Amino acid sequence: MRGVRRGTAAIAGAVAVLLLGGCVTVYGPAPQRGAPGDAATPGAARGAGQVGYAHPFQPLPSVSPAPVPDGYDSSADAGGAVSAALTAAAKDGRPVLLDFGSSWCEDCQALSALVDSPGVNRILARNYHLVTVDVGHFDRNTQLASRYVSLAQSGIPALVLLGPDGTRRDTGDPGEFANARNLDADGFAATLVDWLYQPSR
Repeated sequence: MRGVRRGTAAIAGAVAVLLLGGCVTVYGPAPQRGAPGDAATPGAARGAGQVGYAHPFQPLPSVSPAPVPDGYDSSADAGGAVSAALTAAAKDGRPVLLDFGSSWCEDCQALSALVDSPGVNRILARNYHLVTVDVGHFDRNTQLASRYVSLAQSGIPALVLLGPDGTRRDTGDPGEFANARNLDADGFAATLVDWLYQPSR
């Protein structure tokens, strides 16, 4: 009967921890809150000196989401936006993702739809500084684009990843997204996560 009571008490304790959440049981010397031998000291009643006690998980630092552009703005100051993103990246350590495209392009529209999907949007907001650069019909912001990619070879959309120091990171062919209509949100999200671990050139 005593064993059944102990088992029931153990189950009840486990359920309480699960309901409260945010705690983990740590085994080790009991924290001293009173004089040695004091009955109020945890573990003193058992005389073991080793008890299981709950510690809260360490809170993760809060992350301020970065803005995630929606589409390609032909009136935007693309050079200024890239500079601002690099300045922010130098402060918080997030990489900068440049998206060269235009609103007339079907694959660029498809990529914008992927960016708007909840999972992808959250990854971008928490981990990247995304800058969309409108290149028109390959007649707008071409000098800016030429610093990072050959649009004649890659087509659009073309994605280029920069480290927080502005160094280009090797992510393969920037033009692999020129067929973005064939991509899905989960695959693109997985690519963005993989890119977070890409070294600089």
